[in-house]
Order: sequence, then structure tokens, then C-alpha cells
Amino acid sequence: MTVSNAPPVNGSDRPNKPATRLLLSLLRRSRGALALALIACIANGVSSVLLVATLNRALSAPVAADLPLALRFGACALVALIARIVSGVLFAGLSQDTMSRMREHVSARVAAAELRDVERVGAAPVQSILTDDATNVSMLFFALPNIVMHGSIVAGCLAYLAWLSWPVCVLALAAIVIGSLGYRFGDIRAIASLEAAGRAQDRLFDYLGSLFAGAKELKLHRERARQFVDGQLGSAITEVRDHRRRAFVAYAVGVGWIIFLFYVFLGAATFLPSIGVHADAQAAAGYVIVFLFMLVPLDGLLNNLPTVNAARVSLERIERVLAEFEEPRRTALPAPASTDQAAAFDTLTLRGITHAYFHERDERMFRIGPIDLSFRPGELVFIVGGNGSGKTTLAKVLTGLYEPEGGVIEVDGSAVTRDTRPAYRERFSTVFNDFHLFDSLLGIVDPDDTNGNARAAADARANALLAKLALDHKVRVDNGTFSTRALSTGQRKRLALVVAYLEDRPFYLFDEWAADQDPSFKAVFYEQLLPELRGRGKTVVVITHDDRYFPLADRVLKLDNGAIVNETHGVPHAVAGHASTRAPVAADAPQPRMDAS
Repeated sequence: MTVSNAPPVNGSDRPNKPATRLLLSLLRRSRGALALALIACIANGVSSVLLVATLNRALSAPVAADLPLALRFGACALVALIARIVSGVLFAGLSQDTMSRMREHVSARVAAAELRDVERVGAAPVQSILTDDATNVSMLFFALPNIVMHGSIVAGCLAYLAWLSWPVCVLALAAIVIGSLGYRFGDIRAIASLEAAGRAQDRLFDYLGSLFAGAKELKLHRERARQFVDGQLGSAITEVRDHRRRAFVAYAVGVGWIIFLFYVFLGAATFLPSIGVHADAQAAAGYVIVFLFMLVPLDGLLNNLPTVNAARVSLERIERVLAEFEEPRRTALPAPASTDQAAAFDTLTLRGITHAYFHERDERMFRIGPIDLSFRPGELVFIVGGNGSGKTTLAKVLTGLYEPEGGVIEVDGSAVTRDTRPAYRERFSTVFNDFHLFDSLLGIVDPDDTNGNARAAADARANALLAKLALDHKVRVDNGTFSTRALSTGQRKRLALVVAYLEDRPFYLFDEWAADQDPSFKAVFYEQLLPELRGRGKTVVVITHDDRYFPLADRVLKLDNGAIVNETHGVPHAVAGHASTRAPVAADAPQPRMDAS
């Protein structure tokens, strides 16, 4: 896994677009539900204030039993109950819908990004925003109804105080304003701590990935395991905890400060004769009721603000990570077509192709090219060279996974552009050395196949191929899904080869496929599978170190320091399988043709 090299989020490095733009775009389909939920929150706040006013009037009335006031009190209570339930239900739905859409948005953005951006950013920041940050944004919709309702109650109580006594209302406002200034000071420190916690969490996710990827190395070296778990991993866990603790301590102090000032206000309004409270006992009782009633919603309002700020920080982090991926061009992709219609070609040519990247081994920029190559159907080409010579990078440029910095790729004389590159990539079936094996035949089995005939046919073809590769005792394909992927590296590569065969595309590329195979399967791969693909008119490129099989290729291209330094031609097809070049094949090795049909 790779840790993002993106700069930390601070005042000058935040995304140019407001973080709220992303949230509003996600809520576009839920505008009606959001508006209704906000109206319900306001209705709850207004009805709660009317409850207090009605109760205050009833207590100050000379006659305790007042039926109209009792009916109004009951109506206000019923409205408050209904509004609270409606807003809670709506905001719960908005919370989960927003988190789901956020994850869909991020996943789609990463899937549409160029491979170079995906490799540069790494998985850890994306995993972090898909889990913790998406959850923080969803929690906004649990805090928002409380903020709106409690804010409505506080505003209504202040308005009611102003109606009772302007001096008392001004004193309450002064307490809230002074308290808010202190709260804001803590809020600035809390946001900085939340941002630092987010950066620490990116490192934590990276270390968690290493915990699984490096399990063998940790098991074999206790001191390494101790330093990793107690040192790097433990330090990241502690750093996330400490930053978040500081953030919420700052919020707790701020809330306590405002509540304390409110108590000061309550004492001043009660005990200072200059306020004028003591002139009227009934008015004094009304003040006390409003004061005490306002304390709970004020506390609830302040305690929900940290959730809002955490959501804002998370939105900015999500925007920052997404900004690391180049904005996908909004071009309409052609509908999938058959192999012959969409992918067949007569000549595929690389003209003056160059591409540069950072070479980790030598810690320097490494450049391949300029490279001039041509490929035709029914051709078998080997690419050879030492480690770090640029073979895999050339393969990624050839298949359209990397965009060349210079030169052009042409298909039958037409240049491949950024707009046509997605369609160009559809010509290739690959098994890279660092391949990923999905748990089902994605893109091969139609999930909308209602009658199941096409799915059953794909299962039959896949299971026949598994039998020919001696995998049928390990794995089966049922309803387009592999029964297991718990296989050795060599077996998983054979399973990936099955998927490539089922794709049945005109250009095949294998990156060190035979490196993890035993000698018998190496012989099958080079002497049966590759010639068969060539015989079916497929263009086949193999990155390999198996020099004993070089004579089987039509061409052998040697790559050194990013340039093609030698090109040799193999023996003609008719003698390519001569006994002198064939490796011995085990008696139990699969012999039949690897025909996907």
C-alpha cells in the first residue's frame, strides 16, 4: 500500500471548491425530504416554546383550571411529538442515503481515474474516507435535527424573553455572545486536531494493510513484529486517539464555558435588583421557567456542534483526496460490442512512445523510449530484459493503462486519443504479475440474464477450462462465481488465465505468468496455450525470463534501461514445436487444447 504524498489540509491547502458543494450534490435527489425534515424540526422548536409560554401563563393565572390553556398545551405537546418523530425518521434516512451516495461517488471516481493516479495516491487515504469520513458526514444528519430543533427553541425563548423584558433578553444575549467567542477559540484548536487525526488515520490504514500483507515477515521475526505493532502501528493508533481527544476536550471546555456564563446570567437576572426582576414576582417566575427550559436545548445545541465540525473536516478531506485524481473527462463511452466489431485490428503501432516514472530502486526518474513497435494478429512476441528495465511499464503503456508522455499509439492508422483510450483498452486481456483475481466472472457473465442460459453456458466453459488446467479438484464455477480463491500463487495465475481465455479478446499480454508454475505447466503454457492463441489469430505478448522457450516466439525484444536494444526472430511456426526445443511434459499434465468453446 502507498501513503498519499498529498499536502496536509490546512488553511491554504484546502480544496478550491467548497466542501458543501459535494454534500449538496449528494443531496440533490433528497431535497424534498430534507426540506420536510427541516420544517418538522422548526415545528418542534416552535411548539416547544409555545409549551413553555402556555405553561408560564397557566402558572401565573389566578385560576389553576383553565380548559383552553390545557387544550393548547396538549395540542402543542402532540405537535412537538409528531414533528420530532417525523424529523428523526427523515434524517435517519438522509444519513444512510448520503453515506451510500458518498461511497458510490468516491468509488466511481477512483474507478474512473488513471492507473498512475491510483498507484500514486494508494489505498489507505481512500479507505479512510470511505469508512471514517463517510461516517462522519452521515452523522451530520443525526446532529442536524437536534441543532435545528434546539436552535429554534433557544431562539424562541430569547424572543419570549424580549417580549417579557428587554434588559433580561440583552443580558442573555450578552452571555451567549461572550460564551460563543470562547467557544470559537476552542473550535479553531479542535478543527486543527481533527485534521491532524485524519492525516494520522491515513497512516493507520496503511499500517493495517501492512499487518495483513506482511503477516509472513512478522511471524518469522519477533523483534520486527514488536517494533511494528508496538511502534509504527501503535504510534498511529495513539496519534489518532490523542488528536481526537484534544479536539473533543476543546469542545467540552467550550460548552462548559457557555453554560457557566448562562448560570452567571441566571444569577444576575435573579439577584441584581437593577434588572427589575424583583418588582414583579410573576415576571420573575416566568424568567426562571424560561431560563431553566432553555438550558437543556442550549446544552444539546452546543454538544451537537462538534459533530457538524467533524463532518465539515471530513468533507474537506474527501474533496482533497478526490482532487488527487484527475477529473474524468465527461465523454460518452460506446456501448459494448462484440469482439470482432469493437476490438479487431490489422496493425497496432507504437510510434516514438516515451514515458517517465520514479524508479524506486535507484531513487531517480526513469524513462522508457522512444520506442517504435508494430504488432499484428497471429503473432507471438516475447519481451525480455533485466529487472527494472521497463518491461512492465512498457506493457502498461501498450495496453493503455498509462498515457504516453510522447509519441502516439495507432490502430490501423488511427491515433489513440484520451477520448478513445477506454475503448482501446477493451482490446486487451492481461494477466500482470501483480494481478487481482475477482471472486466472480465480472464482465463475462451478464447479471441481468433472467433465464440463466448464458450464465450456465459460461459456467460450463469455465469449468471445462479449469479441468484442462488441473484446477477442477480445487475450484468450481457456479452461477458465475468461483467456489474459492484460497489457492497457491501458481494456481491463482491459472485461474486468472481461465478468465482471460473467457474474455476472448484479440490481444493477450502475460507478465511473468510462468514464473510461479512448475516445469510441466510451464511447458503447457509455452508449447500448447501460446501457440493455440496464435493459431486463433490472437496477438500475444509475453514478458518472460524463460530463455529455453525463446525459439517459440516470432520475435524476441530485449529491453534495457527503457530502450529496445535487440530484436531477434524465432523459428518458423512449422518447426517451433520441434522436439529439440520442447520441455518434457509430465504424464498427468493437461494435454487438450485450451479452447474456450
